[in-house]
Amino acid sequence: MTGRIIKSMSGEYTVQTPEETIVCKPLGVFRHKKIVPKVGDIVTIENQTIVSIEPRKNELVRPPVSNMDKVLIVTSLVEPILNLNLLDRMISQVEYLDIDIVLIFSKEDLVQKEDYLEIKSYYQSLGYPVYFTPQEAEEIKKEIKSSICVVAGQSGVGKSTLINLFDHFSLKTDAISKALGRGKHTTRHVELLSVEDGWIADTPGFGVLDLDMDIVSLSHTFKEFFTRKCRFHGCTHINEPGCQVKADVEQGKIRKSRYENYLSFVQEIKNKKPKY
Repeated sequence: MTGRIIKSMSGEYTVQTPEETIVCKPLGVFRHKKIVPKVGDIVTIENQTIVSIEPRKNELVRPPVSNMDKVLIVTSLVEPILNLNLLDRMISQVEYLDIDIVLIFSKEDLVQKEDYLEIKSYYQSLGYPVYFTPQEAEEIKKEIKSSICVVAGQSGVGKSTLINLFDHFSLKTDAISKALGRGKHTTRHVELLSVEDGWIADTPGFGVLDLDMDIVSLSHTFKEFFTRKCRFHGCTHINEPGCQVKADVEQGKIRKSRYENYLSFVQEIKNKKPKY
């Protein structure tokens, strides 16, 4: 019997089959092979045991999910304060995995929305669907239709609050730590929740993501860079002459914060110790 893992908690996996939902454990051989089932995996089960996992079309390490159609990246406008560096980091990670991205700016009701329309417009110009919550919750719900989605973002940005807007869910939320400027982890496990005829994953929050790619690959995750016609093929947009990206940053056609974040990511990749 085959099904999809829709929940992972304490070494047990809930599998949704066409007929029923079954709580399973994986074969011991997975542990020896260092294979960990993930929410989103298509698996074969026998006698409440996961005996095989189908090849994944994609997977994320943090949050630990697989076979996603879309990643809904949630970034708060306030509490915690808007962090475009973290947003661009998450976008690069998901672009590198070639998964569709939906951007969501949360806590719109706590700010003057007009102050953030330019940021929204810029990311929309790159081809990303961009929404504010709670006002545009119904539009976001349409993004989930017929898709398997994961909500990703820093702790405290309102991921669980967003999901609670969609349906009958009552996921736990918590206040922001004033001392740390970020939220507490209110989601303790990974689970796919049914929204209309799609699925959405609520996942634990995370702090810092490693950029596990080379510099050329990184440059391709910035959509506005990849479309520019630089003098040299394979331009990394750092010190090369005739770089159209740098020229467009100077002219305000590319958002300066995006380019500065790119340069900081380049430096981070350069400073990484090689793996042996």
